[in-house]
Amino acid sequence: MKQGAPCMSVAHPQRGIALFVALIAMVLLGLGGIAVMRSVDAAASVAGNIAFRQASVGPVNQAIEAAIDALFNSSTIALQDVDDTAHGYYALLQPAELANGVPDVLAGNYATMQGKYAAAGLPAAAVDPVTQTEVRSVIERICSSASPPPWPVTADSCDTLPLKVTPAHTSNNARPIPLPPIPVFRVTVRVDIPNSNTISHAQAFVHAGTPAKPGTGIRWSWRLLHGN
Repeated sequence: MKQGAPCMSVAHPQRGIALFVALIAMVLLGLGGIAVMRSVDAAASVAGNIAFRQASVGPVNQAIEAAIDALFNSSTIALQDVDDTAHGYYALLQPAELANGVPDVLAGNYATMQGKYAAAGLPAAAVDPVTQTEVRSVIERICSSASPPPWPVTADSCDTLPLKVTPAHTSNNARPIPLPPIPVFRVTVRVDIPNSNTISHAQAFVHAGTPAKPGTGIRWSWRLLHGN
């Protein structure tokens, strides 16, 4: 009896190719899942930072209003010609500020800033009892001088508002009376949460009111700073 030729099975090679394709598909799906997770994490981080910066507007406004009160209303900072670090005040712009205008004592990560801030003798941070958010601020008069204190306000050493004069009131007083220059102050505020990399800086420029409104302060500008 004649036997037929043996048949060759192709089942094993086909199963090997299917396994290889399945492994490639699993790797691609894994990479896609990782990419999606990283995208979601980045989006959540950005959203959290934006929300924090928006939430910091309230504490920043409070710090600026407190600075205006200390300078012009309650006059907690009694002498503006000298430094008063106990109230967070400098009569001159401080050196070594960042490119965006943040003073050195408010710059850096939390631990670095905390050490510099305390060493400068500045007041303790205002802490929110619920969120533990810390707010620190520094007031600088926009002046520069190489002389020892006190530093009076002059047009040559300080950034001041344009000189104004009072109008003459009688025929015997035909010439107007020049008013003293009005200096400009820079208030820098830092808001951060301990053990977090989330930091927000803001600045406002303020000046005293006109002589017709003594004891008042005026905001000139306000901005959130980037690149911290």
